[in-house]
Amino acid sequence: MKIVNTLFNYKKATSDNKILGVERCFIDYAKHLILNGHEVVSVTNSKMVYADSVRAVGSKLLELPGWNRVDIYSILRLAFFFACFRPDAVLCHSGKAMYFVRVARLFSFRKFPVIAVDHGINPKKFLKADAVFTVNSYFSKELIKAGKPADCAFVMPNMIDLPDGFVAPVKPKFRRPLKIGSLGRLYFEKNFDKMVRTLPILRTRGIECEYVIGGVGPEEEKLNNLARELGVEKKFKILGWTSEKKTFFDGIDIFVLPSYGETFGIVLLEAMLHNTPIVTSNSWGPDEVIEEGITGLKASKDEAEKMPELLANAIERLVKDEDFAAKLAANAHQKFLQNYQSKKVGKKLSDTVAEIVKKFS
Repeated sequence: MKIVNTLFNYKKATSDNKILGVERCFIDYAKHLILNGHEVVSVTNSKMVYADSVRAVGSKLLELPGWNRVDIYSILRLAFFFACFRPDAVLCHSGKAMYFVRVARLFSFRKFPVIAVDHGINPKKFLKADAVFTVNSYFSKELIKAGKPADCAFVMPNMIDLPDGFVAPVKPKFRRPLKIGSLGRLYFEKNFDKMVRTLPILRTRGIECEYVIGGVGPEEEKLNNLARELGVEKKFKILGWTSEKKTFFDGIDIFVLPSYGETFGIVLLEAMLHNTPIVTSNSWGPDEVIEEGITGLKASKDEAEKMPELLANAIERLVKDEDFAAKLAANAHQKFLQNYQSKKVGKKLSDTVAEIVKKFS
């Protein structure tokens, strides 16, 4: 099939922004649709930070200005491209992309399904798409409640590659002091402050630990100030942007994702891949990825005041029963292999797009 993969956002190549979740998914979709035998053209704004990564996976790239919703030039260019390329389906990774595609489809006089990929917390904005992919079942159900037919709402989880020849590490006994780590943008909704507040609680329970975060963002100063206020500044460090994931996970004993709002949590897949015990919140995505007491432990995001104590309880449970912690990590690794490695999700993506095209024709 001929598939167009679209994303319009603002991460210009002249900025120092890194390739994060939405952009990574955009690239992964192109890569794995190509690997499954489809011809893919990716369409995005000009001079984006991820343009070279798109080309590197074998996708052709069409760059358009994409200034705003009244950018008739970009819409007409896109319509002309549709008329010439004759796509079987078009994937849209943002609301702006879906708007451009739907208008351009009218001008192109072509018939093809518009498939929205919802990366946010408001799947209802994609009700006008012919089909919608959500990263978790909670948002898929919300979409159906809002009026989308059930046979047009699909759950398509995020994915990561299983490196060639990868062997899951055998984690050693927990270090003393215990090493705890998190990954993610330093934003308010990530709740990293709750884990910082957990450090003195663990200390009172006789568990000395160090906490590191791999990430960048506007909350960095606040987190460092909080650590100083709590007297744990020597036990807390922000590492900055962390691309060497193996090194990061080799350096920690427990991975913690305390997010209040997390649509999926691709960093959980990285922890699962690297056989690292997980403590997470029960936010939308993590609540589905992690099964309590089977593949990890959870702390309720809905009890904000109690969350540091709840995180401490979960960490203490793992520390007191390292065999249990190792079993959770092993179970999580197997779940990753069964459900989230790229080859399997990529095949599901390919098959689902083909199903939608067949239904639409």
